[in-house]
Amino acid sequence: MNKLRLTPEAVNDLLEIKTYISDKLQNPSAAENTVRRITTSLRLLTRHAEAGPSVEAATGYKTDLHFLVCGNYIAIYRIEGKTVSVARVFNGRQDYLRLLFGERE
Repeated sequence: MNKLRLTPEAVNDLLEIKTYISDKLQNPSAAENTVRRITTSLRLLTRHAEAGPSVEAATGYKTDLHFLVCGNYIAIYRIEGKTVSVARVFNGRQDYLRLLFGERE
């Protein structure tokens, strides 16, 4: 079994998702449920670290990152031995490649 670690950026992403849904969309219960669904999906990685495809295979970007689709969200993670480190959690509508790697030439 792998250890699951969320980076401070991933924790902040989850807090921003929760705040946006709760405050901007005026739906606190949906906010709680959304974050719960994301974290439930992430726990899959403790048993199946390679459940998500590599970002490199999907996009051609040279990286050791993987991604996991969690409903309308995408979790970006890397496998570090027996630890799965979740780096970021993005809304699926965001351009996560630009956010991760900047503008591509």
